[in-house]
Amino acid sequence: MRRSSEKVIKDLFEFYGTLGRPLTFIELSIRTVSDEVTYDELVQFLEVGVSSGKIITEDGFYWSREFKLSSIGRREQDLFLDEKWKKLESLSHWFRHVPFFDFVMANGSMAFGNVNANSDFDVLTGVRKGRIFTARYFSSALFSILRARRFDDLQESSPDKLCFNHFITRDAYMKPPFNYYRRESYRNMVPLWCSDLSCKEFIVKNGWSGLTASVLLDLHRVTKQKSLFAIFFEKILGGRLGDFVEKRISKPIAMRRLNVYLSNKSTGNSEEERITIGDNELEFHFSLKYEKSFGHLDANKVPQ
Repeated sequence: MRRSSEKVIKDLFEFYGTLGRPLTFIELSIRTVSDEVTYDELVQFLEVGVSSGKIITEDGFYWSREFKLSSIGRREQDLFLDEKWKKLESLSHWFRHVPFFDFVMANGSMAFGNVNANSDFDVLTGVRKGRIFTARYFSSALFSILRARRFDDLQESSPDKLCFNHFITRDAYMKPPFNYYRRESYRNMVPLWCSDLSCKEFIVKNGWSGLTASVLLDLHRVTKQKSLFAIFFEKILGGRLGDFVEKRISKPIAMRRLNVYLSNKSTGNSEEERITIGDNELEFHFSLKYEKSFGHLDANKVPQ
């Protein structure tokens, strides 16, 4: 077996082992084929690993012996995942009512599958350039009314709540870091809603992660129409009035509130968190423990 293929598979086992999720042979195949690992190489790796005791196999699941996993734990995850997907999909049609939303992608534990009873719904949200703060306020208002938005950082209050922690415009569709965690995160994303070709543009720009191969077909099953409510406000706020609202109202109010929030929440250590506040991106990740854990893993294909 080529050393590069062996490393790809080992890295994959370490990544999902750390997340606490055993993988099936099909899942291993899907996640390694984009890295040019052949079927025979994967089979050989598993056979050697199982015979040596380095790889545990149980009920069709595989994981490295160094991780304390079990097939029962994986099945419990899948039960939680099925129930949570039903709840998330029941919320997804509301995205069509938010003005200036272009697409919404499921991210985080819902994409990886390592959910538990307290898991929330992390989403990556694409919004129209020049309206990122306005779109954020509309989404906050709507999903607050629906009691479907995460309001605080307490895990026990977050189950089945939407966590809008990352908004991007076209100018931020592809940006660093191009690390292993982001690659796996992106190529496992699931489209929940999209309004135009911007979702495909995001997917194509992040083809380095394998995102193109994994989700393009999913676009056929998501809602694409916007509601009359969203269309109305996009027309009203699409020109100079919208520029005024964005620059003079939405952004200043948001900046004041975010500064207070960040002063209480943020450590100010860029190595421990990633906070971005700007006209092209809003990102609030206060812990990069997983990304730091996988810093030694090779992201393999990255954009030039």
